[in-house]
Amino acid sequence: MLLEIRSEQFRKKVVQFKIGLNVILGDDNATNSIGKSTLLMVIDFCFGGSDLLSHNTDLIPELGHHDYSFAFRFEEQDHRFRRGTFEPSLVYICDETYSPGPPISLQEYTAFLKQAYKISLPDLSFRALVGLYIRVWGKDNLSVERPLNLDQRQAAGQCVDILLKTFDRYSAIRDVTQQLSAAEGQIEALRQARKYDFVPKISKRAYEENDKRINELEREMADIRLNLARYATNLSEVVNKEVLQLKLQKDQLLAQRLSLASRLQRVQGNLNGSRVIRSESFRDLINFFPEISKDRLEKVEDFHRDVARLLRTELQESEAQLDLEISRIDGAIAEIDIGMSQTLSSVEQPNALVEHVYRVSVELDNTRGVNQIFDDESALKTRLGELQEQLALEKKNVLQIVEDTVNDGMRRVVTSVFGGERKSPELTLQEKSYKFKVYDDTGTGVAYSSLVVLDLTVFQATVLPVVVHDTLLFKNIENDSVSRLIQIYLNSNKQSFIALDEIDKYGSETASILRSRSAIALDNVDVLYVKDWRPSRGSQKLVKE
Repeated sequence: MLLEIRSEQFRKKVVQFKIGLNVILGDDNATNSIGKSTLLMVIDFCFGGSDLLSHNTDLIPELGHHDYSFAFRFEEQDHRFRRGTFEPSLVYICDETYSPGPPISLQEYTAFLKQAYKISLPDLSFRALVGLYIRVWGKDNLSVERPLNLDQRQAAGQCVDILLKTFDRYSAIRDVTQQLSAAEGQIEALRQARKYDFVPKISKRAYEENDKRINELEREMADIRLNLARYATNLSEVVNKEVLQLKLQKDQLLAQRLSLASRLQRVQGNLNGSRVIRSESFRDLINFFPEISKDRLEKVEDFHRDVARLLRTELQESEAQLDLEISRIDGAIAEIDIGMSQTLSSVEQPNALVEHVYRVSVELDNTRGVNQIFDDESALKTRLGELQEQLALEKKNVLQIVEDTVNDGMRRVVTSVFGGERKSPELTLQEKSYKFKVYDDTGTGVAYSSLVVLDLTVFQATVLPVVVHDTLLFKNIENDSVSRLIQIYLNSNKQSFIALDEIDKYGSETASILRSRSAIALDNVDVLYVKDWRPSRGSQKLVKE
């Protein structure tokens, strides 16, 4: 629990706190700008928050950089710290006199608080747990429509996940999520490996062709194992198989070459036989038809010349391409001839069988490896789909449990505080969104009381160690209902911090309880800090406190 906060800038140098409810009291005039909300922000600062400096922008200009020293008590042992405005990312461990020792990072400090409060939620940080339920004027978590948003820009799905983690219902989802993430990572690794040609690309059709080839190679290997002695004494049988395969490849190439050579011959014939119509060819025509237009005949000659030039260019390109293809085939045929020659020359050599077995074995392993990659990827995709379905089902079940738990808890709080006729807020959870429906029975606009009801429900049902509620949350609540709300705060041994003013309107008994639980009383004279920089004292204009 938080024991105390000290600062030289406090008018009352030390503010001490109790177990359970702690009240920051305002005066009977509900005077603003005296420090109630600011002290709640300082409490948030001691719990590792940062809104004190981002919201209270006038604090440092008016007071200068300053420190807050504070102590926690866990299992009868006190722990003292100091955190300042100059370097708020550091927290200093202090001795009994608050002399600072070595600093630790803010993350290390909040990790200590999580451990000290015995919060065993592996998926949730301390600040992610407590930050939402510290609702102070100026923070971004006061929207009644979006009560699970610590920041109104925060994605709704993330808010839902944090609520599930707060109720310690995320473990089943976490396990499936980790498996899903691992499967997605493996598929992405395969995709990247294929992108950079570290593993071959293979289609379903290629897989089936490979499967046929594997069967052929396996039969050949089995045949070799069964007939090894016969092969060892008659290597020519192995050689003949290889020569036949090479011969078939050569025949296919020769057929391709013959077709290309025929096309090349026709192209070359067209190139050699192309003629251009010249003006001399029109002389006899002019003699017979002197009235014919010579200009039109010249245009025919120009047109024919242009067409012939284009055709010749295309024929030359075709000739070059055909020459290139024929050269490539000639090279492949030459390689096959060399292979056939080497194979035939090794008939009498004992290592021919070994080389053949080696080649068959290598091809078999490679083909199997390519198909295995295809099988692995197919299995991964199937597993990915199964995990996605499992995750959706797990989330649906968990969301329903948490939704029912919260709604049932809010119903109980509303009944005890406002009576059985008052409608309770209703939370609806989905994987990527949520809705918070508020039934406004009071006619006073948006009911901040719904935020109080939600927070107290979570406070009672989870390991949430602290709630902080500012005065504005109580403004629209009936006086008798506030009195009953105070009892809910009092019924918990966990610390709560609330700011209230005009407490006599809640009745003498409630006012007496609030004074007994008061950590500090502030008014128009006794403000929080040693310096009062309000523009006009006694003003009732609503400004930040």
